[in-house]
Amino acid sequence: MKVIISLLVFINILYLQADEWQIKNIDFHTENDGDFGTDEAYTYGSSLCVLFYRDNIDESILHIPFTNYKNEDNYISFSYVQQIYTPEDIEKSYLIKDDRPYAGYTYLQTSLHQSYNNSLKSLSLQIGFIGPSTKMEDVQKFIHDLIGSPDPNGWEHQLQDEFTAQLNYSYKKYYKTEKFIDLESNFIPEVGFDLGNASTKLFTGVLYRFGWNIPKDYGTYPIDGSSYSKVPLKPNTKLSKDKWSFTFNISAKVNLIAQNIFLDGNTIIDSHSVDKNNLTLDAGYGISIAYERFCFDYLRKHTTYEYKGQDEMNSYGSFIFSYKY
Repeated sequence: MKVIISLLVFINILYLQADEWQIKNIDFHTENDGDFGTDEAYTYGSSLCVLFYRDNIDESILHIPFTNYKNEDNYISFSYVQQIYTPEDIEKSYLIKDDRPYAGYTYLQTSLHQSYNNSLKSLSLQIGFIGPSTKMEDVQKFIHDLIGSPDPNGWEHQLQDEFTAQLNYSYKKYYKTEKFIDLESNFIPEVGFDLGNASTKLFTGVLYRFGWNIPKDYGTYPIDGSSYSKVPLKPNTKLSKDKWSFTFNISAKVNLIAQNIFLDGNTIIDSHSVDKNNLTLDAGYGISIAYERFCFDYLRKHTTYEYKGQDEMNSYGSFIFSYKY
């Protein structure tokens, strides 16, 4: 509750800027590896996100540096995110030296998005905490009690409290392609970076979509500090005359990683860590179903081995519920 109140106060302070805001989307994400029958690695996440279109920005200081923002469609988003990471065997109470640490992560994110000529630039600032103060141990134990799963017994070995600060950037380009067996299709390549004590990496990827009445936006993504979902191509995009929309999503991503606190351990304090792989590949697929202003997305994501000695790749599912204004 304190975090939510702080987020509302922060939004209100920024709202005092000269530009006018119009709410465009509200999204709720929940992610879990339970539908793959596992309970390890990145095992749970949830987020609440709000996207605003910003008009009359002439006197505003909120824009991405070194860009011609006055010729672009400007948006701002706010997110509150919780995530849980655990080793493979959560029933063991002792330290599992060859497996990743327990970690809870909570952060607030503010992102500026600028769209022009079917391209999107996004710059995000994340402020958060890793460690016992996030209370993610209590969240996981509550969920496991609720669904009858084994109790996680090794949280005393979790990463210690650490303040996190991240600056993340991504650039996307929207390309409309020829119809695929009479279905609409488009692909959206992406390149960007994360910079901070939680994650420092370079990445590039692509999203391919095909279906019927595909939304006019830059795509839907799992919880990610660099990729916000459903930013419109144009702020005045009207709903289609067809009330229903069906979209199939296929994605791939390459990550070149210098820092990952969830594998490398705490930055200053001595903590448990594993020997990470600096190069990982992501593959994903899913479906989006929309009716008028409501949308439901289900995405699946698979990541190659993240550290030396890992027994199996990390896989999880994302459920995304959204409402378009």
